[in-house]
Amino acid sequence: MAMPGRDEETLARLKVTCWRESYPGLLPQPLLDRLDARRDEVNWERHLQEGIAWIAEQSGAPVGFGHAEGAEVTTLYVRKADHGHGVGAALLTHLFDEISCFGRREAFLWVLEKNLKARGFYERMGGRLVARRPVGFPRYPEIMEVRYDFVLD
Repeated sequence: MAMPGRDEETLARLKVTCWRESYPGLLPQPLLDRLDARRDEVNWERHLQEGIAWIAEQSGAPVGFGHAEGAEVTTLYVRKADHGHGVGAALLTHLFDEISCFGRREAFLWVLEKNLKARGFYERMGGRLVARRPVGFPRYPEIMEVRYDFVLD
């Protein structure tokens, strides 16, 4: 489990790495170029106070992480080299378990509409497509995301 006051830098660096590996062609390059892990650390200070995060490691190095707040999985990223090895499924299952512990019977998440690889993963994990909306980047109002709902056992 990621800990406040200890893991913000790891989460911020890993998020920037995952975005830069996964989103070329899905997000505008200027947006990816402006990513700043140090600036994002401040956001993770708040996120770790308001939710729960798990970091996955391989040979002692962080390769992915997930964060949930309430019934929402707000973040799930895995390094591209570790795709297809069960890391994402393990993280998502762990987050679903955490959400269930709070008495929730459903969970949800948002994913870029054009991220077909991630969407296929969420569908294989039992997600049901239920909504669509703009991501909210002021300079890029055309970028959309879709919501998947999950029934928790």
